[in-house]
Order: sequence, then C-alpha cells, then structure tokens
Amino acid sequence: MPATARQVATSRIQGSVLPARLPSRRRLRPAPARRPAGRKRRRQGRPQSQRLIGRTAQAVTHLPESSAVVGISRSRLWIAVIGALLIGIVGINLVTVSYGSMASRLETQIQKLEQRNSILRSSETSAMSMPRVRNAALAAGMAAPATDEIRYRSFAPGDFAAAAQRLAADGG
Repeated sequence: MPATARQVATSRIQGSVLPARLPSRRRLRPAPARRPAGRKRRRQGRPQSQRLIGRTAQAVTHLPESSAVVGISRSRLWIAVIGALLIGIVGINLVTVSYGSMASRLETQIQKLEQRNSILRSSETSAMSMPRVRNAALAAGMAAPATDEIRYRSFAPGDFAAAAQRLAADGG
C-alpha cells in the first residue's frame, strides 16, 4: 500500500529534518475555452505606458545581478566602460556649453540689430518729416494751395484711354 503525503510528512517529523513546506496537491483546472479568432479582444488593466515603465524598472532593477555586469566589473574591461561613460558625460557637457555660448552670441547680434533698426527708423522719420518736404517743395517752385482752393477731380473710364493716346502721340 503506497504511503500518502500526510504519512510521509509525519514520518519525516519523527525523523531528523523537517521539510521547508509540505507538498500540496494541486488541482488541475480545465483550460479556458478559446474565443473565435474574428473578434479582437480589448486589453484591460494598465495602459501600455505603465506596462512599459514596469518592464523598464524590472530590467534596471535586475541589471546589477546580470552575468554581463558581474563579468565586466571583475575584469579590466570595467576601466574601459567607466572611461567611455566619462568621455560621454564630458562630451554632453561640451555640447551644452557650446549651445549656451551660441545663444549668447545670437542674443548680442539681436540687440545690435534692434539698435540699428531704431536708428534707421528715426533717420527715416526725420527724412520724411513735413517741414523738410515743405521746404523741398518750396525750393522746387511749388506752392501750397489755400484750403478753399483744393478741389478733387473724378475721372470716367474713357479718360484713362484718352490720356494714354495723348501721351503716345506726344512721344511720352
């Protein structure tokens, strides 16, 4: 008659060594029924980003115990790995500093161009000022009409064609 798990366990208790855990009987469950292939199942649970973060955290957590890291840390290759990491860090710092200096140079150029624009605007304003234009017109023999002498003219569409013919006849 074969011995049951309970009898084996009690016989071991009477002996010298106790098992860490009594073996338990596992009930086998029937496999879940398969669903038809036509319907797509919507995933439930955590979103994709959280699953990715969880897997990344697990990989980083187990990285120090990996055989590659243990092997590298016990050899001379470790010096080369640390050297490469330091060179990378220094390179990143150099790129950051160069971008900072480039931004500073561009800011200085922007300030110079803004100052030059304001100088050009003021000189344009003085060149186009009303007293200057009035003095230039008087020097050319022009006169300003009185306000009651100002008349506005209107033209018919045929007037432009007649003026063009007169200009063409005069050679202008």
